[in-house]
Amino acid sequence: MIAVFFGGRSCEHDISVITGLQAMSACKKKCVGVYIDADGVWWAAECFDSVSAVRNNRFDGKRVYLRPAENYLYHKNKKLYKVDCALLCMHGILGEDGSLQGLLEMCGIPYTGSGVMASAIGMNKIKSKQAFVGAGLNVLPYVTATHVNYNADAGAVLESAESLGYPVIVKPCNLGSSIGISIAEDRAQLYTALRVAFEWDDVVIIEKALLDFTEVNCAVLGDSYDRDLIVSQTEQPVGWKTFLTFADKYAGDVKSLRHKMPAEIGAEKNELVQSLAEKAFRAVGCSGVARVDFMIKCDDIYVNEINTIPGSLSSPLFSEQMPFSKLIDKLIECAVDRKQRFDALKRTYTPTIPIVGK
Repeated sequence: MIAVFFGGRSCEHDISVITGLQAMSACKKKCVGVYIDADGVWWAAECFDSVSAVRNNRFDGKRVYLRPAENYLYHKNKKLYKVDCALLCMHGILGEDGSLQGLLEMCGIPYTGSGVMASAIGMNKIKSKQAFVGAGLNVLPYVTATHVNYNADAGAVLESAESLGYPVIVKPCNLGSSIGISIAEDRAQLYTALRVAFEWDDVVIIEKALLDFTEVNCAVLGDSYDRDLIVSQTEQPVGWKTFLTFADKYAGDVKSLRHKMPAEIGAEKNELVQSLAEKAFRAVGCSGVARVDFMIKCDDIYVNEINTIPGSLSSPLFSEQMPFSKLIDKLIECAVDRKQRFDALKRTYTPTIPIVGK
């Protein structure tokens, strides 16, 4: 049984529901949905009729949970489903950041996507930038600030950010989907942007804002430990001015936000972006599928961020290479292979002294 995890307590809950139901519909294997509601309660059902049904709790589900060292979903102390693999469609904290991945590893359940460390790095904008720089990739100039330092000396934080030169863009460190992100063109806007970002995270990153640039996305499928990876075609979102807000991505008029595939940046740059996406994927140590977002201005290509569980699992970017169902099959295959490789390593403790009472 494939357990499809979606929902969660993050601010990206609704997007995760869409991804989860899409994956359940595309998966050719027998699967059960595990919906995590806004309170963190797990509900299992083999059928969810629609996104609105999930949002309004109109589904026939049972409350479930996992037990360490067991690969079953339990309901009222009884085994309900044996989980052969977890298909993760979680976005944001408590699902994409390594926390759920760690629980699944303790239960011995293979799961799709990146491992604990890569998931944590991918979610953290500062750590991922450090990984990109270490791999020789370009990132925009940035500074960081903590809420503690800001409360102690706001002026010093403002001056540090202003050293980048206006305009700057302020982001919470551990969020996605453009939530809590603002552009500041002067000190008054910077002050507001910092207050907004600190409502979402205790750590923020302030970057030099790039103007008149082209955003290009590219996804990578496979495992960083393998020699060969599958790289998608490039994608260019169009119909926006500076950066995509949450509403632009998920709540706006789809006619106003189009996507060009491949990106209209020329064959040579497209090939370069694909090679850089693979390099970023390996730099973070990703597995499964991840989408890398770039900003291009003239001949300069900057890595913006990496999404270790992208919306719709980046299936549209692979549409010319494989259907969604085959993408899911490859994700499951990668998850099982990684679990087998982990099990083959002598990382766990083997008792050498008999335990009294055993």
